[in-house]
Amino acid sequence: MPLQSPVPQATLLTFATACDTAAASASKLHKQAVLATYFHSLDNDDDLRRAVRYAAGRAFPTTDERTLNVGSAIVNEVILNLLKIDSRVYWDTVLKSGEIGEALAKLWPKSQAAPNPFTLEELATAFDALARIGVVEIKQQLLREMFQRCPHPREAAYLAKIIFRDLRIGVQEGVLQAAVAHAFDKPLKEIQRSQLLVGDLDEVGVLARHDQLKTPTFRLFHPIQFMLATPQETPEVAGNTLQDRPFYAEDKLDGIRIQIHKSGSRVALYTRTMDRTDDCFPDVVAAISKVPGDFLLDGEIVPWQNGRVMPFAHIQKRLGRKCPSAKILRENPAAFIAFDILYLNGELLMEKPLRDRKAALDGLCHGNPHAGLVAGSPSDSLTLPGLPNLACTQATTVHNATEIAAIFEAARERGNEGIVLKDPDSVYAPGRRGKAWLKLKTHLPTLDCVVTAAEFGHGKRRNTLSDYTFAVWSAERSHPDAQLVNIGKAYSGVTDEEIAKLTELFLKISRAQHGHVHVVDPQVVLEIACDQIQKSARHASGYALRFPRIKCIRWDKRPEDADQLLRVKELYESARNFGRSVAPPAKPDPQLSLFNDV
Repeated sequence: MPLQSPVPQATLLTFATACDTAAASASKLHKQAVLATYFHSLDNDDDLRRAVRYAAGRAFPTTDERTLNVGSAIVNEVILNLLKIDSRVYWDTVLKSGEIGEALAKLWPKSQAAPNPFTLEELATAFDALARIGVVEIKQQLLREMFQRCPHPREAAYLAKIIFRDLRIGVQEGVLQAAVAHAFDKPLKEIQRSQLLVGDLDEVGVLARHDQLKTPTFRLFHPIQFMLATPQETPEVAGNTLQDRPFYAEDKLDGIRIQIHKSGSRVALYTRTMDRTDDCFPDVVAAISKVPGDFLLDGEIVPWQNGRVMPFAHIQKRLGRKCPSAKILRENPAAFIAFDILYLNGELLMEKPLRDRKAALDGLCHGNPHAGLVAGSPSDSLTLPGLPNLACTQATTVHNATEIAAIFEAARERGNEGIVLKDPDSVYAPGRRGKAWLKLKTHLPTLDCVVTAAEFGHGKRRNTLSDYTFAVWSAERSHPDAQLVNIGKAYSGVTDEEIAKLTELFLKISRAQHGHVHVVDPQVVLEIACDQIQKSARHASGYALRFPRIKCIRWDKRPEDADQLLRVKELYESARNFGRSVAPPAKPDPQLSLFNDV
């Protein structure tokens, strides 16, 4: 492809122009070509790093743990002060646009081009200052100066987009990787492997430009995408997938998927969203720090009490707390249980078969005097004598549906949500969901629920009402005190055509609007599936559904045909529900109303 000549200066406006051109096309190949041309045009390595980084919607590299610490309230206050328009006009434009960036593009006054355009280098310097400064007033002043450097509406739009990490140009990581490969005529696989090793695609871009993709070695402390398992509905379906091949079967633990990086005394915990969560689990960090060696582990943090794994509800009080109190740590202990190892003492293991990785993991556990194996045989309970520094799952080999069913029932008897089946020959494929890993989970019967509120979605669904809050009846519909009590929210399971139809309907039956949310007349019934039911003080029902999803829209049912709270209680108490808490749950807030969580 013809690539344009290098430009002398990388500016926010040229970046915005390239991104807008990419966004205007639905073709991934065209997006890649546009961004490749732009990346190739940048003759400065630092500008290339910034452009790739900002195109990913990040103010800082992936391996840089700094954050801007800028909330929407601060940005909105600065914008309203600069625009000097009625706040109702502003918020109405944001709602119709689906995001603040595109709203600014419509509201921003276009002035003459600045004699000193806002460069990517100056933008990076400003981001550094925002991350460094903690005083709100100074942050506001700095933000004001940054937006004042944006004479063109598209500059203001992309400044906001990068701040909020939401470009919405249809460019995911795969498109960016391909654009970097295209820009410097490199194989896509080399780009992907280099990013896996160093963590930052912006750094990979510079390596590609200088023909140095073979030089990097693996670095810890940048999160890697997790390998995923493909759901199987029944043991028979899973058996057909195996076709008599030997697979490892492990208990599927009901916890928080965690990736642990350790080097020396330094330990970092990353969630599936690639966020650090060390502060929520200081006890896990302390335990892992005692395990000798440098390593990268994949596994689950589970609630741990009296020598056994407990229901997930016991760990919820730990989530979102930067500094959990000694009382919370004492009453809600947690442990990390590993099921894979990706790096050990200088050796990258991801491309080795699972059987070799399992051997390395077992060796690490056995080499730790305070480690143990989580039992995997049907006769054993899922217990360990104490709170371990490091525990790992034990695998049982299965070949067919009969063996799968037996190990599945044994896992359920141990109080776990199912099993994961893994091909012993499989390599670790970050971010992939193929047939190398399969999962078989318990499912509760579905519930018929009434939609009480509909919310605008995100991305391609930002202009449609695609997120639905739903409720059940507190008593028999004929009872004079019967009312709808919210029990959860779901957005998956419906097609674009169904969402469009529901959007049209909900806008017609909207009772009130609160920001992105429409409170609607209770007319639509959804059949909702979930994995577990837990006690919850958040909802007026006193319960919450874990991993709720829409099975179908019940156009054939009236709102009064929906399930009652009594049915929810029955499912909560059933043997198939592993979300039950053995500790007394918090009482629901008596002030919670029909639309308490919209």
